[in-house]
Amino acid sequence: MTFSIISAGINFDLTLNGFKELQKCDEIYAEIYTSPIPEEFVCNLELKLGKKIKLIERASVESDFLVEKAEEKKVGLIVVGDALIATTHIILLIECKKRGIKTNVIHNSSIFCAAIGKSGLQPYRFGKSATLPFWRKNHEPVSPLETVEENIKRNLHTMLFLDLKDDSTLMKPGEGLEMIEKIEGKIKRKIVREVVVLAKVGYPDEKISFGTPDELNKKELGGAPAVFIIPAKLHPVEEEYLEQI
Repeated sequence: MTFSIISAGINFDLTLNGFKELQKCDEIYAEIYTSPIPEEFVCNLELKLGKKIKLIERASVESDFLVEKAEEKKVGLIVVGDALIATTHIILLIECKKRGIKTNVIHNSSIFCAAIGKSGLQPYRFGKSATLPFWRKNHEPVSPLETVEENIKRNLHTMLFLDLKDDSTLMKPGEGLEMIEKIEGKIKRKIVREVVVLAKVGYPDEKISFGTPDELNKKELGGAPAVFIIPAKLHPVEEEYLEQI
């Protein structure tokens, strides 16, 4: 049969093609481990479709569960943001191809593109991205700021995605700033001089802030989901835009 991945965008705003594709599906699933999906969104979509949407965790997405379902039925998977930004979904498509299952992907907005656009920074000046993690017992990585440091040496900006816990609790901007301070304390050097904080991009209560970590710690930065951009040397136009923030 078929397997379709329907991207929900950064603020759960399905495209018309995405909605039409879900109407064709026999079974619909929504993954909730990369980013929580609001219960209201799921309930409203179920009413409009007249179909049940089943929420699934990471283990089901990364197993053969969905592929095996798609061998017998037309299966749809709702994904936050844009579907192919996450490697897991590419692996699902590869497995479907191996089994002769027809696939379809409906794209939507991605935080990666939206955040860069909202920041006013030039997209071709971004280097490698990284994820700022919650520290856990025996797991205190410093590699995210090493990535930032390497990008700055090359005069490139860095997108820092904020981590989420196993229970899907998202890291808040304030917690992200605390993690930067912890990592810098561990490696004993200052790396992050300025931060662009983009909180709840695409939502009605979207908030964008810019400043040094000390300045930002004194401000209300908005809620999660959020991302950071650590800028390199700013172009005059980039600097003027950020100053307006």
